[in-house]
Amino acid sequence: MSRESSIGKKLSRSGSISELNALSDGVQENQWIQFLAEELWNETLLPSTFHIDNRGLDEKIKNFGTNSKTKHLDIKMKWLQDLKERIEITVKLIPSEDMIADSLTKASNSESLERLKARCFLVHFSPD
Repeated sequence: MSRESSIGKKLSRSGSISELNALSDGVQENQWIQFLAEELWNETLLPSTFHIDNRGLDEKIKNFGTNSKTKHLDIKMKWLQDLKERIEITVKLIPSEDMIADSLTKASNSESLERLKARCFLVHFSPD
């Protein structure tokens, strides 16, 4: 999840397009962090894996065709496809109930918060 995901500067009526924007922003931020880390430690990092829970977006990434309704997506989609083909990123479709980022962006119940807590290695510290 990108640190800028909550800013909401892009408005969309489609879930796939909203998730495409979030994925694109996350990949862009990840690239910057990866370039910095590789420069600092002089090591090549493995490709980053991005989890998505939108089947429509997964299909669009696999085989995106341009038409008059999708022209505005061309650059982002082709960029993501190119990164995936060059194995710079991997995109993995996961079930919605396994998407831990939903706990941060949507109304959540105790189960989703527990999953988030378990995945973030949250440690409670008491000075006593």
